[in-house]
Amino acid sequence: MNFQQGYRPPQQPKPQKKKLSKTAVVLLTVLLAAVVGGGIYGGLRLHQENERRRAMAQALAPYREAYLPGVYVDGLSLGGMTAQEGIDAVLEQIEKRQSGWSLALTYQGHVFYTLHYTDFGVTTDVAGVYALLEPLYSLGKVGTLDERKAEMDDVAQNPRHAYTTESELTDGRLDSILSQIQAQLTRAPQDASLAFFDPNLNDPFVIQQEVYGASLDVAAAKEQILAKAASGESGTLEMTPDPVAPKVTTQDIRDQVTLRSRATTPVSSASTEDRTSNIRTAFSYLSGTTLGPGERLSFNKTIKERTLQNGYKYAIEYVTGMEQMGIGGGVCQASTTLYIASLLSDLEIVNRISHSDPVSYTTFGQDATVYWNRYDLVIRNNTDGTLYITAKVVEKKKNSYECQVCIYGPKLEEGVSYKLRTETVATVSAPLVETFQKDTDHTYVTYKDEEPYLVRKARDGFTNETYLQKFKNGELVDEKFISRDVCKERAAVYYIGTLDRTE
Repeated sequence: MNFQQGYRPPQQPKPQKKKLSKTAVVLLTVLLAAVVGGGIYGGLRLHQENERRRAMAQALAPYREAYLPGVYVDGLSLGGMTAQEGIDAVLEQIEKRQSGWSLALTYQGHVFYTLHYTDFGVTTDVAGVYALLEPLYSLGKVGTLDERKAEMDDVAQNPRHAYTTESELTDGRLDSILSQIQAQLTRAPQDASLAFFDPNLNDPFVIQQEVYGASLDVAAAKEQILAKAASGESGTLEMTPDPVAPKVTTQDIRDQVTLRSRATTPVSSASTEDRTSNIRTAFSYLSGTTLGPGERLSFNKTIKERTLQNGYKYAIEYVTGMEQMGIGGGVCQASTTLYIASLLSDLEIVNRISHSDPVSYTTFGQDATVYWNRYDLVIRNNTDGTLYITAKVVEKKKNSYECQVCIYGPKLEEGVSYKLRTETVATVSAPLVETFQKDTDHTYVTYKDEEPYLVRKARDGFTNETYLQKFKNGELVDEKFISRDVCKERAAVYYIGTLDRTE
């Protein structure tokens, strides 16, 4: 396009600047202030966040390669320890625990054995220890900074406790140890026993005392040991065997050899030395006799036949009330004393014969005559134990003697004792007719014109009954009939001479 010189093209009119209203100015001012203020606030927030993260990093930094505080294994604090330090500390504590426990098994100052955990096969799984520690060590080390710090704070508030595991106690070796100790402590009891019977002793029985045995209660000992091992209580444990009582005690023996009865009869002052010697000889055979349950004692067989070879001597004896010399005169007093003792022991009398006349040493009806192969005293042991007999002539005071027979055996019922009672139940007057006999030996009368010699007085007859009385605690509780014995009436007997006098 060509423009002519001097020609000005038409000019565009200049735009007119609009003036802002007062309201717009205010709004614009406010907006500008907000933009500037927002920038300042955002910068402050960023600064605070950076500081927070820096503080968390600083708190976690000491435990980057260490356990957090609040981590415990078997009660041991691992806080601040490195991984290896933690492993070493835990294993060391385990070693101390296992080697530190001991229990000495003793008896009266002697140590049988000292137990350790190794005796129970107690071990710790080391691999298990590593597996246990690994997750504890990783606390506060995995995740974002916030997550790690949150875990650290949680551990501080709620400590982590973990425990190693050990193999269970095994008692196989303990059983073996206790078995050996039991063998040494076990002792069998010994029953009391009758060592021997000596009728010449004041106490004729020598008794072997009982001995208590011992036995270790292995089950109870084992329970105590395991309890101490489980609790870790060290020290000593006294092995205390239980006493084992014997089946038979000294008292049991004494109860079988108690004095059941003692019978005595006085030896007359008129008894000759030979007559008293015959009693002693009879007693020497009788004393020391034992009689088992159900066995019988024959007096004649026990004291043997009255012969000079058997130690007997000539002495006066009575035959149908008449005195005569015979070998063994006086043994009837021995048999009578045994008879009384047998009754007072409540034994069974199998055979017994009374004298035909009263005797000087006991009541008629409580006597027992004997004669070889004719009259015998037989008693039977009706108890459940053995009977023991002692017999002797005892000097009560100077030149005064008595026969004494004791019977020992099973204890009588508690509080029981026996007595004899004899009463006369009938009498018969003596005959008035006198009897005359020739004195062929000329002992008392020689010549026919001499005065007859009275050798036996007239005597009334009588009947006696004898009873065995049973007393309990001093009171009569029973009375048993024993015998009815008749002493026949007798006429007076005179000896007359047989020779005529020569001038």
